[in-house]
Formats: sequence, structure tokens, C-alpha cells
Amino acid sequence: MKSRDMIFWIWLSLALGAGSNAFRSLIALYGNAYDVFHAEEAELERIASLSERAKLALADKNLSQASEILDHCERTGIEILCYEDEQYPVALREIKNPPIVLYYRGVLPDFNQRLCVGMVGTRSMSAYGLRSAYKMSYELSCVNALVVSGMAKGIDGVSAAAALAAGGGTVAVLGSGVDVVYPPHHKPLYDAIIEKGGVVFSEYPPGTRPNSYHFPMRNRIISGMSQATVVVEAGIGSGSLITAKNAILQGREVFALPANVGSRGAEGTNGLLRDGAYLALSANDIIDHYRYVYAQTLRQERMPRAEAGVEVDLAYLASLGVVDVSSETLEKQRTARQGETKEPKLTSERSAQRTRRGGRKKVATENATRDEQQIVQPKPAVDEVSRNEKTPDEVVASLSQVQLAVLNAIPDDEAIPTDTICGIGYPYGEVIAALTMLEIMGLVQKLPGSLYKKA
Repeated sequence: MKSRDMIFWIWLSLALGAGSNAFRSLIALYGNAYDVFHAEEAELERIASLSERAKLALADKNLSQASEILDHCERTGIEILCYEDEQYPVALREIKNPPIVLYYRGVLPDFNQRLCVGMVGTRSMSAYGLRSAYKMSYELSCVNALVVSGMAKGIDGVSAAAALAAGGGTVAVLGSGVDVVYPPHHKPLYDAIIEKGGVVFSEYPPGTRPNSYHFPMRNRIISGMSQATVVVEAGIGSGSLITAKNAILQGREVFALPANVGSRGAEGTNGLLRDGAYLALSANDIIDHYRYVYAQTLRQERMPRAEAGVEVDLAYLASLGVVDVSSETLEKQRTARQGETKEPKLTSERSAQRTRRGGRKKVATENATRDEQQIVQPKPAVDEVSRNEKTPDEVVASLSQVQLAVLNAIPDDEAIPTDTICGIGYPYGEVIAALTMLEIMGLVQKLPGSLYKKA
């Protein structure tokens, strides 16, 4: 689009603001932003759908702010996608209140040919939520579906990172300006998305700081450009449920990952399932739903290899700012894992199992097609201790005081409820966080009924 036309789209987006319900009426009457700009004030007064504020804003023909934004974008390499552009997602154009412009960095995918799946969930994820979101996003990306998220802390960040690990790129929609990274610790993830063929979007002008009002507005874009929205762990009142509601109102499908009744994040997802959302136990549940509609672009033949190769890599997630794991802990556990690899004392059965696994991997690698070999496998997780191995002393020594107290509170030969563990004298939140990290590290195992036992 020519700069002459683009400046009017920016002007219109500033005049109406994000999520305006009046935009469709104006475009139906005038066709484009240029003609809206040149509309007489008397004409605008006769449009019933326009608020008084909107009429005043549209009557202001000053283009200086729009010009400054356009100049800034051209200087800094920020691209602009307008509502009438051919590359604008058709699905997003069809919603009630589409974004008038989208500022972006990265590479635009072919939204209209690929299955887009919104991955949303809690910021305070459990180990179960982390693993589930990572696995599902990784597998979706492997088969050429496009993972869309808000790049928020928790499930969103894990989903975006997993999609990158699979080599499929990803889409992140921000609630701030496209040049303002929020949360700040996701700056490595933000950079990786852009560098690895993904794209970061925002409907807010560059430099816009995050605001609580922005995020619900952002959520309608995630669901709007996605054919399916998947909710992984969401409590009552969660922003993820707002995204799911948007998806339903937009005529899109909603999937939910089930959770243990009474566990954190169960109320929202289980409630969605009760109210008619589709059950998503794996990426296959989503792919099967759309396999005919997107038969030309989905690469279902990659799924077996994706399922066999996916493994959560906490070191990789930590490098992108997605999880907070100390470098000391990672190094100690990396040393422990290397020590386990070199340990010669194995039973004959375990040795045979390891040999068979190695043989299978070798055959699979030699027989893989060129397309399959392009799937980027995440590195082995340095923070996951094999549950079949004795816990190394180095790993225990790396635990924090709270983590060690929680681990010691769990008997060696029985499972105990979460409430009992939370009675050890530390704040509830710290105990739950410690349980989550111990589960991720493979030291404890969560059972149905919110029970924990040592792994």
C-alpha cells in the first residue's frame, strides 16, 4: 500500500480507537479510509452508529500524529498491515470489530491457507500445564499449523517457544506497542520469534505502554485470526476465558484441556468442557477436526515423528525467558545428567532397553524423509531427572530451602494430599511453586485427587 493511503488508515485507527464497533459502518458507507477522511462533518452527523466522541474525532482532519507514526515506522523497520491489504487475515476481517491497522515485525505467514490455532492459558501454570502446552504447540507446529498466542507469561510463552522449537514460526499479538516487550523478561522470546520467521503484531501505535484495558482487546485478535482456540489451565475470571468467549461470539471452535477437579486452573477449562467445548487431549484432536479443510497445507505424516521427539527442554525455555530456572541449578543438573550417561552400572534389562531405544532412534533417523529431518527437535531437558534413576545427590543439593522442605515432607512410600504438604510452615504460594518445580524436575509425581508422591 502506498504511504499516501496508509496515513489515512492510521488516522482512522487513532480516531476510532481499538475495537471500534463503528468501523464497519464507516467502511460499508465509504469503502476506504481515504474517503472517510474526506467525508463532510454533516455527513458524519447523520450516521447513527457513531458516538459523539467518534464524530468529533473524525471531524479533526489533522494528520500530524498519523504522519509521525508513519515516519517512525519507516525509520525503525516496523511494518503496517491495513484492513484492505491482501495479506490481512480474512478470518480477522470477518469479526465484528476488526483492527483497522496492525503494526508488525517479522514475516507474514499465509494466514488464509494455514490452520491457525490460538493457544492461551494461565500465567501461573503448573508442571502439567507447561508440559501439555509445550507438547501440543510443538506437534501443531510440526504439522504446519500456525500457533497464535499473546506472548504472555505462562502458557502463552511456552506455546510460542515450543512452536519455534519445532521450526514452524509463530504469531504473537501484544497488548502494547509492537516495539514494547511485555513482560520484559520475554525479550529473548520476542527476538527469537522475529529472527526465526515468526511475526509479532499489535494494533496499538509504536511506543504504547501495556495497559490492563489493552489485553481483553488484544484477546479478540488472537481468537479472531484463529480457526480454533485451545485453553490450557484457566481459573474463573481468567483472561483466557475472555479469549474463549470471543472465539464463541466470532463463530470459532473452542477446545479445552481437561484438568483434575479441584486443582488450580481446573475450574475454567473443565467448565468450558461442561458447556460444550471440544475435548483436546493432544494435538491430534485438533488436527483431526480440520484435516479435510486444510488438507493441502497440514502435514499429518509428520505427526508420528513429532510425537516421538517432543520433550520439554527447560534450559531452552529459560534461555528465552519463559521459565525462571537458576543457572546454578541448570549446571548442576547438567553435570548430573552427564554423570548418569557415563555410569557403567546398569542392570542387563535396563541396558538392553537403552540399546533398543538407541537402535530405534538410529533407524528412524536413517529412514526419515528430507521433510521430516527439517523438524527441529528440542534438546533433551536438562531439568528432567529420569524417574527410573536414583535421584543424584547433585540435584538434591541444588534445591532451594523451600523445595527441599517440601520434598522431605513427602514420605518415601505413600502419596499425601496437597493440603498436608502446605502445612509445613511456609506460605501457601511458595509451597505450590516448589511442588511445581519438583514435578517439572521429575522428583515428585502428581496423582489424581491432588495427591503427591516421590517419583
